[in-house]
Amino acid sequence: MCFHTSNTKKAIQLEDRFEAKFEDPSIYEPYYHLNGFDYGYVYIITQEEDTIEPAKWGLLPEDFTDAPGFRKSFNTLNARSERALESTMYREPLQERRCLILADGFFESKHVNGKTYPHFIRYKNYEPFAFAGIYNKHDIGVFSCSILTTEANHFMAEIHNSKKRMPLILDNTYENKWLSNSITDSEIKDLMGECFTKQEFEAYTVSKDVTNSRVKSNRKDILKKVEYPELNTLF
Repeated sequence: MCFHTSNTKKAIQLEDRFEAKFEDPSIYEPYYHLNGFDYGYVYIITQEEDTIEPAKWGLLPEDFTDAPGFRKSFNTLNARSERALESTMYREPLQERRCLILADGFFESKHVNGKTYPHFIRYKNYEPFAFAGIYNKHDIGVFSCSILTTEANHFMAEIHNSKKRMPLILDNTYENKWLSNSITDSEIKDLMGECFTKQEFEAYTVSKDVTNSRVKSNRKDILKKVEYPELNTLF
């Protein structure tokens, strides 16, 4: 599942790539590593506006009153695309409130002999991309969101070899359709099956600090390649 992401691009780079503006660019903070369980802000483009907005990662019910209590009981950082239309939590957002969740990389761990080895995954051309997301907008004026996931392709299954899942990353030719206000449940289902990016990825091993919640991991060197001789990695 996708619980760790990176978004190192400058605000102007995201605005140019996605043809959308920050209402206030000063609210944007790039990050090298965001652990989803810290429930920090990611940046989204919604069906409502062509602006880039901060959103709490981890979908909350629209009428929530106790976010910490909800998060202790439910992990909504990710939503399985195959089941989302059947879910009381995710169905309506998937039907009515889809979004682009902006990033330029993410982290997944390979499991070998009882040990985990974090990998950083990004486009070979280093360009930003959009996770397929869903969101809710809350009375206090903030957004919350989830990243949709799908069955891992061959490349990702070699890395995320325990769960064999991957985030649903939209090919840029499908981004506008994902934000369309006029598609049916059947079309949404078809779209989730065909919209995965055609861009090439690269992946390499990084520090185990990515998965260590006791250390500060939002730092530039977290993206540096770390060799683990026992892996004989080809990435």
